[in-house]
Amino acid sequence: MDKDTGENKMVILFIWILLSVSLVIGCIKVHNTIIKGLFGILAGLCITVLCFIGIFYYLIVFKVSNVDTSVSSDGEYSLTMQAVGEPLFFGSADGQFILKKGEKRISKVKFSLRDDGGNISQDTWHVTWKKNQVEIIIYGEEQNDEQFLLFFDGKYKINELNTKYGKTLDELNEIAEEQTEEEQNQQKKIGKSHSLDNEEKEEDTKYDEDGYPMTEEYQRYKKELAEVSDYIQTKSDVFLDSYPDTKYQLEFRLTSKGWPFAVINKKIDENTGAVTELHLLYNESHIDEETDEYVLQEYYYDSDNTEAASPVIVDFFLIQKDTLKVTDENTKEWH
Repeated sequence: MDKDTGENKMVILFIWILLSVSLVIGCIKVHNTIIKGLFGILAGLCITVLCFIGIFYYLIVFKVSNVDTSVSSDGEYSLTMQAVGEPLFFGSADGQFILKKGEKRISKVKFSLRDDGGNISQDTWHVTWKKNQVEIIIYGEEQNDEQFLLFFDGKYKINELNTKYGKTLDELNEIAEEQTEEEQNQQKKIGKSHSLDNEEKEEDTKYDEDGYPMTEEYQRYKKELAEVSDYIQTKSDVFLDSYPDTKYQLEFRLTSKGWPFAVINKKIDENTGAVTELHLLYNESHIDEETDEYVLQEYYYDSDNTEAASPVIVDFFLIQKDTLKVTDENTKEWH
């Protein structure tokens, strides 16, 4: 909270207190019963409102709450990030760092975070413990990264960096350009993959026994799904460890948006009837002229076939479009 805003609120609060006190004094001093009663009612209302204002003011200005704590590798020092009050509308959020050695406080350093009205959170900071100090970098949407160096002797330094979320302005611009280009390419690919040209519409597109269009692209998807599925069920350690002694399965399907996938394994709990399925899905966001990418996910259903939990990523696989050579990417993260 900036200084001017805080001073304005203090002035308003002081005026309201002064008004309440004046009404109470007027209620005591005035002898006219009607005026005395009127002063009493007004004084009661003012005091009630003053109590609510006081509680609200405490919550947005003074209340201290722990957000996150980091401990040095040797366990000797600890650093706690605290939020002080709450950001008002789209204002800055106030906070403070508490550095301790054991139970003894070494220093307390205050800071303000300009993050488009957002609260201070665990994602706000990055902590690096060093030999004689701890380095803190805080990130905000409306500010450059800010560095705090808290030394173990109680001293500290504050520096404004020429980065935002750890990247320079040039790097951020480059990333934004790459994302824009990638989105454009993806839209082109989606448009190409999900539309039939006028000639195909006129001829009524034919479909195979699995509901896949009899086009070169979708038939390639089927070959890739079969090849990746065979690789997973015969060579993938993830599958062999988690699904031992299970029969080979390959059921071709299409998502509601028309993207190809296959169910390659299904397990049913004999007691509850719950179903776990392994789905191999085409990753439409992977744009490459030489390879396609497929993601292996576990899906969970109740006995009535309703989804019981969110899908879990098991692995990613690349396949060469021309040779159908499969590569296990050994990752569970979108990239």
